[in-house]
Amino acid sequence: MAKRFSVTFLKSGTTVQVSEDERVLYAGLQAGVALASECRRGMCKTCMVLVDGVIDQSEAFLISDAELAQGYALICVGRPRSDLRVHA
Repeated sequence: MAKRFSVTFLKSGTTVQVSEDERVLYAGLQAGVALASECRRGMCKTCMVLVDGVIDQSEAFLISDAELAQGYALICVGRPRSDLRVHA
C-alpha cells in the first residue's frame, strides 16, 4: 500500500492527503485549489513554487540544482516523500 502524506497549499489553506504515487498538482486541482500549470510534464516551469518538505523531482526536466537547493519544485511532476507545505 502506498504511503500518504498531508500536503497543505498555503494560499488557500487547503490540506489534502496525497499518495506517494500521486502528483502534487493533480491532488491540489482535484481539491479545488487554483494552481498555475501549463505543460504538466515538468518542462515549462509554470507550476514552480517553493515547497517545504521532501518532494520527488526525478521527472522535473527544467529545474536547476540551484532552484532545488532554494526549495523550489515543479509540482506537476512532483510526488510527496514527506508532509509538504506548498507556497501556492
